[in-house]
Amino acid sequence: MHYDSGLINELVALRRALHQHPEAAFEEVATAAAVKAYLQQCNMDEIHTGIGKTGIVALIKGNRPGKMIALRADMDALPMQEGHDASQVAHCSTIAGRFHGCGHDGHTVMLLGAAKLLGQHRDFAGTLVFIFQCAEENLLGAPAMLDDGLHKRFPFDEIYGLHNMPGRPRGIIEVNQAATLTASDIFSLRLQGKGGHGAVPERCVDPIVMAARLIADYQTIVSRSISPLHTATISFGSIQGGSSHNIIPDQVTLTGTVRTYDPHVRVEVKQRMQQLLDSVTQGFGGKGDITYLAGCPAVINNTELAGELVTALQSWRGVESCYLANSPVGPSEDFAFYLDYAPGVYGFLGIGDKPMCHHPEYDFDDGVIGQGIDWWLNIAYERAEYRR
Repeated sequence: MHYDSGLINELVALRRALHQHPEAAFEEVATAAAVKAYLQQCNMDEIHTGIGKTGIVALIKGNRPGKMIALRADMDALPMQEGHDASQVAHCSTIAGRFHGCGHDGHTVMLLGAAKLLGQHRDFAGTLVFIFQCAEENLLGAPAMLDDGLHKRFPFDEIYGLHNMPGRPRGIIEVNQAATLTASDIFSLRLQGKGGHGAVPERCVDPIVMAARLIADYQTIVSRSISPLHTATISFGSIQGGSSHNIIPDQVTLTGTVRTYDPHVRVEVKQRMQQLLDSVTQGFGGKGDITYLAGCPAVINNTELAGELVTALQSWRGVESCYLANSPVGPSEDFAFYLDYAPGVYGFLGIGDKPMCHHPEYDFDDGVIGQGIDWWLNIAYERAEYRR
């Protein structure tokens, strides 16, 4: 849809201002103030601030009865340095170690644009709950807002999200029929051996050798314990142990992450990790323990809602505007926590051939703001109506 150039220019200016002044998880004070100031111009019925520390919720009521539908955008930046300077990108970050490298500045303004249009023209049913979420990057913002009574205060019936996606066709929205983003778990292994001189390993129990064996054996969980029809990823991120080339240490610590989509696979991976840890450490005469932190669940779209949403958007904006897929991606998203309270759908908006999110040279594509607004308007018009 072609929107008034004044609205798009206004949103681009705001997006670039947010990009210049990024704030990381739970730091989004100025960002939240900017969002609130914009919402105050949008004919909202209610604006609530400070939810989950820095989150914002706004409500608009339609002109006829219907469901309560939540529309969620994230606001936080990454704790990393932008790769551009002002000679390359005029709106580059002015805050050292802070960077909108995932496009949350774009997500925020697309939802604000929809809020402004819907506040002016309330030709929809039900109540729309606009959630501007804090702290998505550390996967703690959604739990914080829910713990602060988000769903009790605003008991939404359905919830929707949208994320930009480099590498996907520009301006096209992809919606997975079910599995969309992985569950994210963290583990730490402590391997206890018996240290000594590197020249007499027979008098030692080498935790480095145990670590090497476990790193290799854990990959067999994916290749031999999990069905090829399912997916799991086990990645080691750090290994710490030892102090000198000729000393076998007493202890080695390894940390890593597990990513899965299916909850049964998630349980199976954890169990197999414990079994292999026990067998390897006992076989070498050492000891080991695992600390396993179950983090963010997987984002699994509601299949029925996903199909209905895509059909509606295709009817409204053309079959090329949006499509159903079975292409889940590896990262995680705390949008998953909302799905414990209501069914929902999370979509991806392509931005073409751009550096990937979290790359220091990433920048959101302002040219897709209109397509993002379309996503939100389609949901507002289609989902809040009670269907008999």
